[in-house]
Amino acid sequence: MKRIFTILILSCLLVPSLFAQSAIVPVGGDAQGNGGSVSYTVGQMAVESAANSNGSITVAEGVQQPYEIMTVGVDDYPQIALNAVVYPNPTENIAQLQLNGFEIPADGLRATLYDGNGKRLQTVTVTDDLTTLQIGQYAKGTYYLEVRDGKRVLKTFKVVRK
Repeated sequence: MKRIFTILILSCLLVPSLFAQSAIVPVGGDAQGNGGSVSYTVGQMAVESAANSNGSITVAEGVQQPYEIMTVGVDDYPQIALNAVVYPNPTENIAQLQLNGFEIPADGLRATLYDGNGKRLQTVTVTDDLTTLQIGQYAKGTYYLEVRDGKRVLKTFKVVRK
């Protein structure tokens, strides 16, 4: 009886000290081969950021961090493309709107940036094939860039700012 009681006490003391790895991931699995097996995950939903004391260096720990730029809505004008020329990815300061093979009207097009609540943040006139938008002054999040020809919406893009 004394032996069973001792084993019970030791197991109650040792079990809480056991730790395992855990993560919230979108996809994962196990792979097996001749040399053994491995468990893998793709993507890591939870990331942790750390910065130095003055905030000049920020490190985001994690496996993958998404960068999304996508067209939203009906694609009536496939020749208009949003090319993000940024480094590091995702962007912190600049997004570039590039028009490929699209004839720009004499009075130009309008590109308007909206936040997630639909508040208009800035409007620029597009008169060239390449237009640069400064977005570094806005908070981190998702924004929408709408390109108009007069009153008609040509395309709307989703842009993520880091």
